[in-house]
Order: sequence, then C-alpha cells, then structure tokens
Amino acid sequence: MTDTAHLYQTLLGADWDALPAVTRALHAPAPDVRFDGTADIVRGESPAAWLTGLILRLPAAGKAVPARVTVSRSESGELLERWYAGRRFATLQRAAGDLLVEDFGPFCLSFRLTGDPDGIRFHQTGVRLWGLALPGWMAPRVEARERADGDAHRFDVHLTLPGLGTIIRYSGRLKAIESKALNAGPDTHPRP
Repeated sequence: MTDTAHLYQTLLGADWDALPAVTRALHAPAPDVRFDGTADIVRGESPAAWLTGLILRLPAAGKAVPARVTVSRSESGELLERWYAGRRFATLQRAAGDLLVEDFGPFCLSFRLTGDPDGIRFHQTGVRLWGLALPGWMAPRVEARERADGDAHRFDVHLTLPGLGTIIRYSGRLKAIESKALNAGPDTHPRP
C-alpha cells in the first residue's frame, strides 16, 4: 500500500495540486478528518432494488438528512465512514497500483481517479464479488463525483445494477469540523 496519509494524493499525482482546498482536506487525513452537513438520498423503487439496498445496509431515503463523514487512515488504507440520520455506512479504500479500490460489502470496486479545479471524478474500472471479477453486463455501476462549493464539500454518488436500475443515489453538502473532535471520544461527536 502506498502512503495511507495521502492515498488520494498518491493516486492523483499531479492532479492533486489542482483540487479545491476543501477536497484536499477531506482526502488527507492526519490521522483523521470529519465533515458534517446534509444529504439527499433516493432509493430504487422496485422490490428487487429495495431488497438489494436492505442487504447492502444502505441508508434510507430522505431529504436534507443529517450527514457526517469521517476519513481515518489505517495500515490497510483509509476508512471512509458515513452516517446518515445516525446510521453508519462504511467502506475501506486502498491503492492497488494506480487504482483506488473500495471494499463495499461483498463487492470490491476499482476506480481510476482524475482531478481538476472542479474536484474529483471516479471512473469505475472493475468490480469483484467475493473475489471473482464480474463481467460488465452483471456488475454494479457507480458514478461518483466530488467538488467544492465555496468552503463546503459536495458529493454525488449513483449506484445502479443491470436490470434493476437505481439502487441508491445520494448527494450532499458537508463542511469540515476540526479533527481533534474525533480523537476526544464518542461523547464529543454524537451521531446526527
């Protein structure tokens, strides 16, 4: 694994310096960062999409849902924890060569990152389910983008499955909170 303190900096290379300051702040935990705000969450409406969301423990639908995102570095990568209305949804991100790999339930998603003054785009390059590569016609598809909005961080993530359509789409606006609060104990940062 590359230097976990700067996972995105390593993967983005020269693009890192072009990113908005708030985006760099989220992706350079030292050793952790916290952002709070709100998110709009849309879940797929078909019974199969609903069941898939339940199995994957995805957050419930809602508008202006209280949101918290923390990024903590570890020996194996960076833990990305999201809380929506107090419910935790976490993934582990790490480098595999020049790709970002994200462990998401039984799935392992890989992305090539590009960055510019508008933010980061995630270009999905592959999906594994329980370690087996999935062909494109049956693999989940993630479209994701991060950008700045003044001193706030904006994100938009859309997860679809072939034949089922949208499983979840969530977007939101977050502001940085001092990382000292993360190290002070759970009572200093109750879940929204």
